[in-house]
Amino acid sequence: MTTQWVIEVRLGLRPDAEPLRRRVIEAASEAEALRAVLAEAEADLADAKADLDGDGQEEVFARAETAGGHSEHHRGEEGHGQ
Repeated sequence: MTTQWVIEVRLGLRPDAEPLRRRVIEAASEAEALRAVLAEAEADLADAKADLDGDGQEEVFARAETAGGHSEHHRGEEGHGQ
């Protein structure tokens, strides 16, 4: 018989912090539910590493900054010093 497990992964102890990951898992045991969430987290990490390998670290950071509303400026660009 399986049980429905709610697994939340949080960073830190703040009660108002949103979970980094929240999943509802049908599993026979707590350990099986935790393994399923761990496998998902490991797959996400592998995908992130593949992005770094495929696009290069600088490109990934540039996309993340652009998505976050930030832009990267280097010294000497747009008439700012040398």
